[in-house]
Amino acid sequence: MSESSFKQNPSARDLLRNVILIGFMGTGKTSIGKRVAHSLGFAFIDTDELIVESRGKTISDIFTDEGEDYFRDLESDTLRNCSKRNNQVISTGGGIVLREGNRQMLAETGYVIWLKASADAILERVSRNHERPLLHTPDPLQTIKDLLLERDKMYSASADFTIDTDELSIDETTFGICESARVIFAS
Repeated sequence: MSESSFKQNPSARDLLRNVILIGFMGTGKTSIGKRVAHSLGFAFIDTDELIVESRGKTISDIFTDEGEDYFRDLESDTLRNCSKRNNQVISTGGGIVLREGNRQMLAETGYVIWLKASADAILERVSRNHERPLLHTPDPLQTIKDLLLERDKMYSASADFTIDTDELSIDETTFGICESARVIFAS
């Protein structure tokens, strides 16, 4: 959904004053999301953290023990639960857009912002984190490139607004999101 179509149908969206951050791992959804929530006076929700808390194991362990499909089911259930509340900044997992039902829920839940970054920037940001199950490959950079290519259209189609975080600081990105959300929620 484009930003212009968001403005054309404000009555449906006025009820759902949520900012939802989508994007690949390492784009800053959690760190930026916490700051945006603080600035807007919203609650901060991280869908991956909720899954880890509810299952008592890491996402990497869920992938290993139960498989990716099981994890994606948990992700959908968590998003569904989050979609029932208002005044939240919701940081989603990088693969949330893989399911059509999730993309629809995102559109119905609030203002969706895609935090975008290059494959090189992502690898630099996540290379020290060994809890990324999708990067346990011989060539993590190529894996990132392949996954970005696979997901790019889904992120784009889901987003009301896109911010490329490669050259922006956390403060600059936070400011841009907050200002954009204030304009949208005021219309």
